[in-house]
Amino acid sequence: MTEPITLTEGWAKGFPAEYGRGLLAQHVAGLDSYVVITHPEPWAVLEPTLPHPPALVIEAGDLTPEHLEHLVATVPEVGTVVGIGGGSAMDTAKWLHWRRSIPLIQVPSLPSVNACFTRMTALRDSGGVRYEGDAQPQRVLIDFDLMAAAPPALVRGGIGDVLSCHTARHDWALAAAEHKGFPWDDHAAAMSLAYLDELEALAPHLAAGEDEGVRRLMECHRDIGWRCHEMQHARFEEGSEHFFAYTFEEVTGRTIMHGELVTMGVLVMSTIQGNDPARPRRIADLAAMRTDPGELGVTWDEIETTLRRLPSFVEEQGLWWSVANGLEVTDETLDMARTALRIGG
Repeated sequence: MTEPITLTEGWAKGFPAEYGRGLLAQHVAGLDSYVVITHPEPWAVLEPTLPHPPALVIEAGDLTPEHLEHLVATVPEVGTVVGIGGGSAMDTAKWLHWRRSIPLIQVPSLPSVNACFTRMTALRDSGGVRYEGDAQPQRVLIDFDLMAAAPPALVRGGIGDVLSCHTARHDWALAAAEHKGFPWDDHAAAMSLAYLDELEALAPHLAAGEDEGVRRLMECHRDIGWRCHEMQHARFEEGSEHFFAYTFEEVTGRTIMHGELVTMGVLVMSTIQGNDPARPRRIADLAAMRTDPGELGVTWDEIETTLRRLPSFVEEQGLWWSVANGLEVTDETLDMARTALRIGG
């Protein structure tokens, strides 16, 4: 076992990142032509601030290979692709950048996904998620005004893809003990705990809507993205909690905000793991996250159906070995899930 890691100033590695206000306008001023891939809400905030318009604005959302390849074939020649918004905008921009070799600038509107700091696009293919590509943005611009324009609940939901280290690390340990998949790495496992320590420290700042909370959270995402590429896997950050989220999307045919759905997965799966479920609950509460299924528009029937489908889903999709493999969903398992999500009855 390695010694615990204490993070110090400037600790994060990864793609070049700038923090501030009015950043995209400064960069667009030096661009001859560019295409924007975005969502209506963040585009409404940033469009009036730009010195000249893009050649084309594409609304993100469809991450099927067929749609992305259509964009590759039809987008005109431009000097830069700019992704503005959430995960689907980031992933679509990455795909176009990678397939067409167009320089890339990423402008996340929410700290709720880490897609701006990861190289691969999360394709929605054959009912599951498949990762492909190798994107390297010139710059990631974190604009505090853009983040502040988003609903606070969506900003706080950004902890999900860091909180996931809690359950993913446990799943990795279980798999390594059975010699399944990627071998254990003491340093990466220690970094998982360091991310959680940093998350617990920044959570009150995020709940208060402070720039400092956003900056520190995005630095966690930045380092995790870099580490995933260096290790060529994300076992320390993605496990049964994400698989719970993917299964939910399959059985319901819909999704909720990614960070909130993953956090729900962390709370449920850490309880099933017997893996200190009090800690992720405490962090989520410190961040003032929405975790009540009713508030998220999720029914108990959907949660139960997700859990019952989870063991077969991970097998069919060939996902990393975790506590979900061979999980027997009994009345006791369902009671654990109710307890984790504070569902009475």
